[in-house]
Amino acid sequence: MYRYGISYYTAEEDGRKPQSGLDVRLLRPGADWQTGIPLIETGKSGYYECLIKEEKDCGFYEIWDNRNDPNGSFSGKYCTIGKLDARGLQDRCIYSNHIEDGAVTATKIAKESISAIHLDNSTFKLSKLQHEIQNEYRGTGDKTQQSPALTKEDKFIFHKLDQEYDEMPFVQISNMCDSHLFIDNLKLDKNMVTVTLGIAMPGEGEVAKYQIIAIATDKP
Repeated sequence: MYRYGISYYTAEEDGRKPQSGLDVRLLRPGADWQTGIPLIETGKSGYYECLIKEEKDCGFYEIWDNRNDPNGSFSGKYCTIGKLDARGLQDRCIYSNHIEDGAVTATKIAKESISAIHLDNSTFKLSKLQHEIQNEYRGTGDKTQQSPALTKEDKFIFHKLDQEYDEMPFVQISNMCDSHLFIDNLKLDKNMVTVTLGIAMPGEGEVAKYQIIAIATDKP
């Protein structure tokens, strides 16, 4: 059971005064004014509240009132009652840095938050992607020519990807050692990709330890 309240005020010369007598309602985005949940004013205080009893009624709401339109209009304010539900997810609100380790799992996605309208052409098939993974044993140090590279002697690590690519793939590194490793350069030459990793601030470990993954749209 949840109680939600909001205060309305008007600006007067002698300060802010409660705005009483409004019709205030909570609406799901895209819902109709007539179906909104009404808030009840307590006395003439300008404070309006409602009681949400059912878990299914919790989530994201727009706050509407009839201050400017007798048929109700959006006040510009939002609220979330209880847990945030799918209606609270706006376009482009989730980026890769919001997802730990770049992995999307069922526990990280709100129930019913992703539907066909969120995917291009209403479909997303793994068969349309090509990818490959390499680790430190596939890289060669620039000075020592060793695999894995030595973090205190080498400055760069070179990888040649196995697959052919029509365009530059997306490449990401997952560092598993205490040295700072980064992608210094990507080169596409005759459908073959060379990945150059840089080594900065060498740690206690003597050898680099990591994985890189390359992802691209598959050939038609």
